[in-house]
Amino acid sequence: MPYQIRVATASDHQAISALLLPLIEKFIAPDCSAEGTALLLGSMQPQAILGYLHGDYRYWLAEDAQGVLGVVAIKGSNHLYHLFVAERAQGQGLARQLWQHALAQCAERDEPDEFTVNASLYAEPMYQHLGFAAEQGPRERMGIIDVPMRLILRSRFKGDVQP
Repeated sequence: MPYQIRVATASDHQAISALLLPLIEKFIAPDCSAEGTALLLGSMQPQAILGYLHGDYRYWLAEDAQGVLGVVAIKGSNHLYHLFVAERAQGQGLARQLWQHALAQCAERDEPDEFTVNASLYAEPMYQHLGFAAEQGPRERMGIIDVPMRLILRSRFKGDVQP
């Protein structure tokens, strides 16, 4: 499956939203309340994505001849905000490739010591496979269920555990 990874631009906001919305409905919403689902879906609408692209978020897309296959976004310098792969490309290592690309880009610019992610219940095993560890069990916030996770890249304090 030939694809390329590139920096997302503001003109990609609709394509990013079109990728995210059905994946959220299928894989994340079943674990959330109606309020949480509405909040999540609202935060993934094209105008919201456009706001992220103009804010403190960096996005990269994987594309093939058929369009967007996946997206990864970093909020600030060390929070993995989005990592989604189209169903047609799942299970082929694309999420790992997107994550490694974003990680390399962040290392060049920021050199973060760690990354955090709020994993859906569905995605928690994938994040564990990428080296993240749960900081606690599932939590509920505004009807959204997630698992706070952390990946330590470089120990800063005695007791930090590296993958």
